[in-house]
Amino acid sequence: MGIVIKQSIRSSVIAYIGVLIGYINVLWLFPYFLEADQIGLFRLIQSSAFLMATFGQFGLSSALVKFFPKLKDQKGFLSFIILGGVFGFVLFAAFTFLFKTEITTYFAKESGLFIEYFGITLLISFILIQFQLLEAYCRSLLKIVIPTLIRDIQLRLSVTVLVALYALNIITFNGLIQWLSGAYLLMVITVIFYLRQLKAFQLSFNFKFINTALLKQIMTYAVYMMIGAGGTQIVLQIDSIMVSGALGLDATGIYTIAFFIGVVIEMPKRSITQISAPLISQAFEKNDMPAVEKLYKQTSINQMIIGSLLLIGIWANLESLYSFIPNGEIYIQGINVVLFIGLGKLSDMIFGTNGEIIVMSKHYKFNVVAVGILAILTIALNLLLIPKYGIEGAAIASFLAMLTFNLSKFLFVWVKFKIQPFSLGSIKLLAIIGLVLWVNQWIPKMEQMLLDIVIRSAAITILLVGLTIGLKVSEEVNSLVFGFTNRFKKT
Repeated sequence: MGIVIKQSIRSSVIAYIGVLIGYINVLWLFPYFLEADQIGLFRLIQSSAFLMATFGQFGLSSALVKFFPKLKDQKGFLSFIILGGVFGFVLFAAFTFLFKTEITTYFAKESGLFIEYFGITLLISFILIQFQLLEAYCRSLLKIVIPTLIRDIQLRLSVTVLVALYALNIITFNGLIQWLSGAYLLMVITVIFYLRQLKAFQLSFNFKFINTALLKQIMTYAVYMMIGAGGTQIVLQIDSIMVSGALGLDATGIYTIAFFIGVVIEMPKRSITQISAPLISQAFEKNDMPAVEKLYKQTSINQMIIGSLLLIGIWANLESLYSFIPNGEIYIQGINVVLFIGLGKLSDMIFGTNGEIIVMSKHYKFNVVAVGILAILTIALNLLLIPKYGIEGAAIASFLAMLTFNLSKFLFVWVKFKIQPFSLGSIKLLAIIGLVLWVNQWIPKMEQMLLDIVIRSAAITILLVGLTIGLKVSEEVNSLVFGFTNRFKKT
C-alpha cells in the first residue's frame, strides 16, 4: 500500500489544486462573465464529449491496463492501442451521424444551440480518446501524478485563460467554444512529451505478437469494458444531458454549479483508483487474493474517512459558499442537488475498489451486466424524476442509481471472492460521523460568512480527524500521521 499512499497523496494534492482552480472557474469566473445558458452549453458539450469518447475508445484503456503486465515488453502494444482508438472513433462517429436526426430532435426545443456545436463535441471526443489511452498507459507504468496534473490543472488553467480572453472581448463566445478543443489537444501533446521524457513513448508498427487468439482475448475484454465504462459514463453524464433536453440550458447551468460542488467529494477516489487498479491486476496475475482483500479494505475505510469529512464540511457551509458565487441567488436553486450528488459520490467511495476487483478478475463480464442495468435504471429514474422534481430529480436519480450499482458489486465480490471491505473501523467511523453531525447543529451561525466557514470547518475537521486517529479507525491514517509527526520532531 506504500506506493498507493505516496502516489495517491501526491495525485490528490494536485487534484485539489485543480479543484481550487475549478472552483474559481465554475463558481466565480463562469457566473460572473457567462450567462446560465452559456454555462449549461459549456457543460453539455464536455459531458457529451466524455460520453462519446468512452464508447469511441471501445474499452481499450481498460484493456491496456489489464494486458500490460503480459505485453509490456512488446513495443508495438502501445501503437496497437492508439490505432485501435482511432478506428473506434471512426466507427462511433459514423454511428452518431446515422442518428443525427434523432439527436437534433431531442435538443431542438430546449437546447437548440447545442446542435450548432455538435462538430466541436465530436472533435473533443476524439482528442479525449487519445488522452485517455495515453493516461491508461501512464497508470500501467504506475505514473499517475503528471497525468493528473495535466487533466486537473492544465486543462482548467486553459479554460481560465479562454474565459479571461472572452471577458476581455479578445474572443467571442463562439471562439471560446472552438478554442476549447485546443485546450484538450494541449493535454495530449503534454502527456506525449512526458512519456518521451520517460523514454516510454516508443511507437512501433510491428504487430507480430498479436496472434488470432490474443486479438480475440483483447477485443473481447475491450468490448465488455466499453459497455461497462459506457454505462458508467451514462450515469456520470446523462443527468446533465437529460436536464438540457428536458429543462433547457439555464437549468443545466444551475445544475452544473451544484454538481461541481458535490463532485469535489470523489477526488481522492480518482487518485486511489488510478494506482490501485494496476496493483489489483498484478495481484490477480500472481493469484494473490490476500493482497486484493487488503487493498479492498484499505481503500474502503480511507475513502470513507475522506469522503465523510468533505461531505459534512460542504453541507455544513453550503449556504455560506453560495453567498460568494456571483448571482448566487440564481444558482442557490441547486442547493439540494449538492447533497444528493455528494451522497452518491460518498456511497461510491465507501464500497472501495469493488469495481476494479471485478474488472481485473476473470469475472469481468459481470461488470457489463451490472453497468447495463445501472445505465437503464439511471435513464429510467431521470425520465421519471426530472419532470416531477426538476434538477433535484436528476440528482436523486444519480444517487439512487449509484447506490444500487455499488450494492450489486459489493454482493457479487462477497459471493465470488468471499471478501468484503468493511471492518470494525467502519462501525467506529459511522458513530463518529453521527457525533460530528450532532455537534455541528450546536455551533451558532455567525453573521460574518467567511468567519463562520473557517470556524465551522475547523471544528468539524478537528473532531472527525481527532476521533478517527484516537479510536484507530484506520491503520494507514495513524501510520501516516505518526510518521509525519516523527519526521517533524527530528527536524
